[in-house]
Amino acid sequence: MVGKMPLKRPKRVAHLIQKEISEILQKQIKNTQLGFVTITEVKVTDDLQHAKVYFTVYGSEQERISTEKLLKRKTSFVRYLVGQRIKLRYTPEIVFQYDETIERATRIDELINKIHQERNNAKETQEREKEDNQ
Repeated sequence: MVGKMPLKRPKRVAHLIQKEISEILQKQIKNTQLGFVTITEVKVTDDLQHAKVYFTVYGSEQERISTEKLLKRKTSFVRYLVGQRIKLRYTPEIVFQYDETIERATRIDELINKIHQERNNAKETQEREKEDNQ
């Protein structure tokens, strides 16, 4: 029995879509509501029918919300431009999704630092108690 070979085409298409959308957002969409947005990843289904576009926004929560709303409003326009730039038989349906990976990583890092700090404080307390008992 032969195992399934991983499909390379969806990954190549995803990379192209990521590159094109990044360029479109920089050059084609002129709107004050668009924050400093980064396309972090694009996942395309094996049949190339759907693309989930992950993005982050540098700035406040309000900037993130306004950027997300703008991207959702401009989805069909962005899809049209992607279709013009990338020659595919069918341009994938695009869904913009806020990427929470960075926020999660920051939260995990904060928790780990807190645990280390608490351990260090506990060790210092134990050492002081030992010195006081001697």
